[in-house]
Amino acid sequence: MADIIHLTIPQYPVKDGLACVVTSGLLVGAALGMAPSANATCASIFGIGNSAECTSTLFSVALAIGDGATAHADGVLGASFAIGTAAAATSGGALTLASAVGNNVTAGAQGLFGTALSLGGDGNNVQAGAPGSVFTIAANFLGSNNDVSALGGLSNRAINIGGNDNTVTTQGSSFNFARNVFGSNNTVTTTGGYGNAAQNILGNGNTVTQQGGELNTATNFLGNGNSVTTTGGYGNLARNRFGDDNDVSTQGGYADLASNLLGTGNTVTSRGGYFNGARNIGGNGNTLTVGGPGSNLNLVVNVGGGGNTITAGGPGSFNAGFNVLGSNNQVSAGPGPFALAGTILRDGLSVSKNGPGIAINGVRLGGASTTSSTVAGTNAARSNSVAGTARTNRATANKQATPKVNRQQANKPSGGTGRSGGTGGAGGARGHGGK
Repeated sequence: MADIIHLTIPQYPVKDGLACVVTSGLLVGAALGMAPSANATCASIFGIGNSAECTSTLFSVALAIGDGATAHADGVLGASFAIGTAAAATSGGALTLASAVGNNVTAGAQGLFGTALSLGGDGNNVQAGAPGSVFTIAANFLGSNNDVSALGGLSNRAINIGGNDNTVTTQGSSFNFARNVFGSNNTVTTTGGYGNAAQNILGNGNTVTQQGGELNTATNFLGNGNSVTTTGGYGNLARNRFGDDNDVSTQGGYADLASNLLGTGNTVTSRGGYFNGARNIGGNGNTLTVGGPGSNLNLVVNVGGGGNTITAGGPGSFNAGFNVLGSNNQVSAGPGPFALAGTILRDGLSVSKNGPGIAINGVRLGGASTTSSTVAGTNAARSNSVAGTARTNRATANKQATPKVNRQQANKPSGGTGRSGGTGGAGGARGHGGK
């Protein structure tokens, strides 16, 4: 069997082939060792495993996953997570968290208990906290190219949910928040003050701004291209619900209201004072203004119609102006107090009431200075008609009285005849007595 199966293995060729394989392996290994490492995935925990892409300090954690992703946890008891192409997360301060999930997303958290979250969407920038800030939260959920920041202060929040190209900002002071829920190209800002809020819910291209003061709220709900603003003061509310291109604002004051419901191109303003309110309900192109320094408890209301201008107060108190289903009217109430002016189902009127009393359309009760272009002509015509009737009645009375006087004079005995001895009975007797 050994003679039948005979293998001849050349000695030198095997040695030469093995040498070639070993040499090739060394060259490939050297080439791989010289190639630059890809910035794909890295981790650094408690300062161990630091690299250009991932760094951490004692008791902090950094993790990056994705091409070009970076994560840095540079604070005390902090964490940074970046997932996605070119995602970047950075945390500093103490007890902070930064999480960037998406492509070209940036998240940064600073201060004490700062939290920055960007979860979903691409191209978002989320920043929470600043040196000295406490309990700040900035978050973006879904949507792309959004800029969300809560910077400085105590317990401030900025949140965007859905939509694209939104800017949501809270800056300084305490317990303030700014929020956008869906919609795109919106700008929502809260700056300074205490317990203030600015929020947009749905709709596109809206600007909602809260500046200073305490417990003030600016809100837009649906609609596009609206501007809603509260500036200073205490407990004021500026609100737009539905409708487009409306401008709603409060300017200082205490517990004042500016509100628009439906309609397009309306301007509603409360200018300070205490407990003043301006409400527009439907209609287009209406302008409502209430209050001002030294003005309290004034109210203006418009229901439907278009092109109306309504004011109350400024200064003055306990005044009200209104329009109901009319157009192109001008209504003014105040300074008062207790002045009420309005139009109902009429167009093109100018109605004002300065002092106490009521002026509605052409009807006036109490006080003076009520004017209406249409009603004035009607009243003048009525006055002329009454005056003419009075003159006619006097002329008729004079004509009727003249024959009656003549008849009385004809029937009356003549005293002169009696004295001269005439034949009249009474006169004759007096005549004889004279003799």
